[in-house]
Amino acid sequence: MMTESQHTPPASEEEAASARPRLSRRGWILSIAGVVALTAVAAWFGLSQANSPVRWQDVGFAIDSPTQAEVTFDVHLYSDEPAVCHVRALSVSYAEVGVAQTTVDPAEGTSQRITLDIATVEEATSAQVNYCDIER
Repeated sequence: MMTESQHTPPASEEEAASARPRLSRRGWILSIAGVVALTAVAAWFGLSQANSPVRWQDVGFAIDSPTQAEVTFDVHLYSDEPAVCHVRALSVSYAEVGVAQTTVDPAEGTSQRITLDIATVEEATSAQVNYCDIER
């Protein structure tokens, strides 16, 4: 046997609005402080990346053999100085099984696509750019 619901909807919108819990003054202050703090952290990260003289983006990799991997990546230079990019090949357990580096000359363009071979001590499952930095 079905029974009627014991819940009755509010008679007006005013009653519905008053039924919702309101945020206290302390709640508003904490919420606003949290939003301001998160905005400051996001701005700090963004500005620190904007000042970087070199950026890179992994494009892909290939595992040629148990002792050889190949990585392709884009480099964008924002300086007139050469950059050095360090790449690595990783095993299935994320251990480095091969490393290589290359110097990127800004005379060849401010944006370059580079493909680099990496000799490995065991079969790699991925290859990527570890980091790029201005040559010192």
